[in-house]
Amino acid sequence: MKQTARALRVAGLRRVAWMVCSAGATLAAMPAASAQEAAPVEAPSKASCAQAYESAQESRAAGQLQETQTRLSVCARPECPSFVQKDCARWLEEVERELPSVVLHADGLDADAAHNVSVTIDGKTIPNAFGGGPIALDPGRHELVAESPGRDRVTRIIVAQQGVQSRPISLPFGAQPAPVPSVEAAIDTGSGGSQLRPYAYVAWGVGAVGLGMFAVLGTLGRADERGLKDDCPSATVDPELVEPGVCLKSRADERKDIYEREFVLADIGLVTGIVGAATGTVLFILAAADGSGSDDAAKANEAGLHLDVSPTPGGGYASVGGVF
Repeated sequence: MKQTARALRVAGLRRVAWMVCSAGATLAAMPAASAQEAAPVEAPSKASCAQAYESAQESRAAGQLQETQTRLSVCARPECPSFVQKDCARWLEEVERELPSVVLHADGLDADAAHNVSVTIDGKTIPNAFGGGPIALDPGRHELVAESPGRDRVTRIIVAQQGVQSRPISLPFGAQPAPVPSVEAAIDTGSGGSQLRPYAYVAWGVGAVGLGMFAVLGTLGRADERGLKDDCPSATVDPELVEPGVCLKSRADERKDIYEREFVLADIGLVTGIVGAATGTVLFILAAADGSGSDDAAKANEAGLHLDVSPTPGGGYASVGGVF
């Protein structure tokens, strides 16, 4: 950085002298084109040399090394004044050493398939991206997107570091995904009624989870409620009156909110458990009744499946009975 700053200061003094000497030519032909337009095929004019000399320093300070490389290649030509050409040639060597680059590899694809992959970096199409040559990037973060026919899109964030060149980047292109079997094909076991049995088991599982939540949270809620009544028979809003058996009202309200919330969740679990158990039982009976030869239906009747639901103090009770 110190060397760059010192070079910029020296370049500034030289630029003043150069602009004084070539002011007429500069005012007559100062281009406002981009870096690509600043690289003519014919020999550059003094105005072009001056423009590239100045703009290259600005783009380099902004971290735009690719743009800087293009501009320096103009003012480093021998047709430019000697002090401009020497500075630009030296800076061009420095920028070429600092300019990061990556080399892309398509894992899982042969050369022909890799040639058909469309690659963009920051929205700009990269032709022949997997040709083996380095791809120059400005320092910083870049988004790479690769798309291959019949395969998932591959997206990669690349952080290019100044001075790191030909960094290998591997993009995974596995085999084409196999078709996913339909739900019906995965569940079907040969009879229409048997398709309902997995759903019956799922419903019973949901019901069991709901009843378990009801039992656990209901027990916790009752314990917290008893604890509050034992610890805080009375409450006060005056902190100076707090003593054993007398709690601060705000603290008592917090503890009350906790067990009331537990009771609400326990009620939700009870409803979920009842619905799940009932749904599972109905699905199981329907599956048995729709079985071939009515064998499953007879077994279901012999099992004597039944659902019992009854209220209890502070909640309820549900059970599924029968022989399986």
